[in-house]
Amino acid sequence: MDTGLAQLTGNVSAVVYQNEENGYTVLRLETDAGETVTVVGCLPFAVPGECLVLEGSWSEHRVHGRQFKVEHAQRQLPTTLNEMYLYLASGVVKGVGPATARLIVEKFGEDSIRVLEEEPERLAELRGITSKRAQEIGASFRRQTAVRRLMEFFTAHQIKVEYALRLYKSYGEEAQAAVMNNPYILADEYYGASFAEADSLALGMGFEADCPERVEAAVSFELSYNANNGHCFIPRDKLARAAAQLIGVETELADDAIGRLAESGELIREELAGLEACYLARLYYAETYVAKKLLALAAERFTPEREAVFLQ
Repeated sequence: MDTGLAQLTGNVSAVVYQNEENGYTVLRLETDAGETVTVVGCLPFAVPGECLVLEGSWSEHRVHGRQFKVEHAQRQLPTTLNEMYLYLASGVVKGVGPATARLIVEKFGEDSIRVLEEEPERLAELRGITSKRAQEIGASFRRQTAVRRLMEFFTAHQIKVEYALRLYKSYGEEAQAAVMNNPYILADEYYGASFAEADSLALGMGFEADCPERVEAAVSFELSYNANNGHCFIPRDKLARAAAQLIGVETELADDAIGRLAESGELIREELAGLEACYLARLYYAETYVAKKLLALAAERFTPEREAVFLQ
């Protein structure tokens, strides 16, 4: 974690507000020093009872007073019986409320979390829980665990947790496997990471500097970057040179990546004024759609309002 930021450790005592879409959360934290503080930031699925190790900065809100704004967070599942009860009673696990949480903790004690993850069928030993419900509770808990592990992975690599939440919405429990297989998926417009962030993660994970994933991501980045400057396409030779220069590889590798992206449909190639124009697929289809609509409008006879009145 960054040593330049303030650090804070404690247990969540209450969640005041939580946005399910972007993970923005306002919570109360009981610090190890015995102080109750307000914490704000991206902490999706935060619930009472869990332990947080935070890095961030202090600020003074004009209405709500002193707050700790989170930049990085390490999240730990509860370890004491009271923390486990608060965690399970919060409703974070589908099918478990305060009464069921108490039954689980009373029956399994400090082994409760492990039982939920590894032996959920044992929940059927509790009064009122069928084998089917026990499996459903176990599946819900494993989903929550998958999200937390993904966020821990992102935190360890200094990647914004917001990206983890969006990735999980796309890939579910396979999200971590997906990003480990190709970190450059984070540079997709939907997830919001920059090419530099995804590239740093990939290289830090051991991806080679000239691997296909990196070269293809560089090509896509160049097209997106130029689109933001008003260019819907780039000639193939110019695109290959720009992508190769961006990451320091041979132009031939970038040209091969263009071919692969065209085959997969992520990139569209079209002959235009003697050039092989390369488009991002979404821009190509948007441009051709608009062109067709304009042609259709041009083919229709338009009668100005004044002329229509005169003709009457």
